[in-house]
Amino acid sequence: MKKRKKKSSSPDSGISYTVCGEFFPEVYPAFRSKKWSRGMEDPLDTEMRLFCSCTRWAFNRLQEDNSREELKKQGQGTFGLNSRYCDDAILKAKAVIESQKELLALEIEETEAKLARAKKKLGWAEKDLDRAVKANNTGKNTRNMSRPYAAAKPG
Repeated sequence: MKKRKKKSSSPDSGISYTVCGEFFPEVYPAFRSKKWSRGMEDPLDTEMRLFCSCTRWAFNRLQEDNSREELKKQGQGTFGLNSRYCDDAILKAKAVIESQKELLALEIEETEAKLARAKKKLGWAEKDLDRAVKANNTGKNTRNMSRPYAAAKPG
């Protein structure tokens, strides 16, 4: 069996370059644009504010069953974010929705366990009350247990 040789990348197929960029330019404070920034707000603060707003917006649109692609296009125009940031905001909102669904099942399970414990304690209290009534022990506590909302008579 022959081993395959890796294809060598030739300069004819095209050369790809990676260009390093700066988020913060030399001149500071650099404003993103007057449309998106608020006064002397840092560029990072502007990006964070727009990203969080886009995430909240995407969360609400995902609740309305909108598709990811149309949300990406609408979000880019609405918030002035690039495609990657807008898509990340949509994915973050989608992750929040999925985690809420998982937590809902856990919350239901815990609530059912609490309800079962409360029913058990209520059963014990009812048995104690029945025993007290059968024993003709009509003390102050047992009378109030049979009528929890009755007003206490002044003695």
